[in-house]
Formats: sequence, structure tokens, C-alpha cells
Amino acid sequence: MQKSMFVQLNNISFEQISFAHNLIADNYSYHAIGETAGDCQVLEIGFVEENPVVCSGSMGDIVFEENGIFIIPPNYAFSIAVEDPERIHRHTSAEFLIRCDSSFTDTFILPRGKSLTLPFYLAPSAENSEIIARIRDIACAQTAQLQRNYFEECADFMALLAKICDRTQHSLCAGDTASPGNRRHCIRAKAYISENIDKRLTVSDVANAIGVSKNYLTNVFSSTEGMPLMEYINRSKLSYMMLLIRRYDYTLAQAGKHVGFSDVNYISRIFKRYYGMTVTEYKRSQERE
Repeated sequence: MQKSMFVQLNNISFEQISFAHNLIADNYSYHAIGETAGDCQVLEIGFVEENPVVCSGSMGDIVFEENGIFIIPPNYAFSIAVEDPERIHRHTSAEFLIRCDSSFTDTFILPRGKSLTLPFYLAPSAENSEIIARIRDIACAQTAQLQRNYFEECADFMALLAKICDRTQHSLCAGDTASPGNRRHCIRAKAYISENIDKRLTVSDVANAIGVSKNYLTNVFSSTEGMPLMEYINRSKLSYMMLLIRRYDYTLAQAGKHVGFSDVNYISRIFKRYYGMTVTEYKRSQERE
């Protein structure tokens, strides 16, 4: 069974459907790093119809099986190759131009405010049929070059996200054994981190702020969220740093200062660990788009 991986989109807004297609290809392979269009990012949603592909990125490898739903998030470096080079590959997908800040995680982060959490992949299931039908309809409309206004395209996008979120929540809730109290403390901890992202934060700082002991919060957060609290703090800070580097051309030291990091070498190490590339490689990838 594949590990669940997610992308969190913050302050998301829809611009337009930029491209949608039904692709048929021999020995299909593809590589991309954080597709952008002007100051917008590209979110691609689709499904494989024939010949699964392996998607490789900083979050590991994911096999996109036939009738599985894939979500390629903004600002994500990945490579794709078919499992069987001797077979024809077919997939249908739609690319949406959006504005957002994004971060990646291998565990589920509850949406907060204007945040939206999406899976990288939804395994084949009868429950995928409505999502597949919506993706196919969007692709057909684009292929036929139907004249549609912003509100029709926005409605299609929102309806598709609603179906994916419903499917995701259904799958997660079925296996969620965290108590309401534990979940509530995790939500409060993440809210405190978000509101104090510019400060140097320790596990003790967060625990004191929400009125629980350090040991209790350490155990609860790891068991409920699937990652250590300190890792979550670092991932949140790196996500904000990526925004500053990408949008405002901050240096590594400047971006680090805004999230309470003073050691550039430490930042470089954890950036590479979580995103699979150096900060310099990341900046170059954005310049090529």
C-alpha cells in the first residue's frame, strides 16, 4: 500500500483553466519543476486510463495506477515514466492556473482559514468515478474549444476540488483513531506556529503557549499527525521561506531571518532534506519557467 502524501495550498484563488487534454503516447516520460505562468502557478489534476506511470519527487515515488486520480501541485519537482515502455500510455488531465502558497507533507494537515489540503494521489476506487467524469468533461470542453466564461470554468474547478476533498476526507476519517482532545491540541499547536512563523520556536514554546506539557504534546502530535512537532515547525518555516525566495527574490539568509533561522548551513541541510534540491537549484528552476 502506498504512503499517503499531501499538498497544502494556502490563500488559494482560481484564475483560469489553462490547458486540458486526452494524451496518447509511446514510452511516455516527463520532467518538470514548479510550473508557473506569470505570477500564477499550475495545478494539474488527472487520471491514468492505460499503462500506469511512476511519479518520482522529493516526497518519494508514487505509482499512478489506471483509474487513480493524480494531483500534481505547484512548485513541485518531479519526473514521470511509464511502468511498461512497450505499451501505449493514455491519460486525461486538466491544468488550472491558480495563485497560492504551497507546502508538502507526508501526513495530513487540517485546512485552516483559506487553506486547502489535497492528496498527491487517490488510489483506484469506484468512488473515483465522479471525479473522472468531471476531469473528462473539462478536457472535452477544452479540446472542442467551447467558449466559456470565467464563472463556468471556476465552477468546474471548484466542483472538482469538492469531489476530491470529499473522497479524501472519507478515506482519512475511516482510519483516523485520534481522540477529539488530541486532535484539538494539534490544531491549536499548528495555529500557534502559523501565527508565530517569524519567531524562533521550540517544542517547549508551543507546548507552553497552548497550556500542555512538552512531553504530552510531543507524543500526541507525533501519534496524531504522523510526524514530530519539530519537523512540522521546520516544514512550515521552509514553506514560508520558499514564498519569500520565489516571489521577492530573497537570499537564503534574508528568508531565514524572517522565520527565525540564523544558521544558513542548517537551513540548507533541512531545505535539501525536505525538498530534494538546494535553494540555488530551486531558484534556477523558477527562472527557467
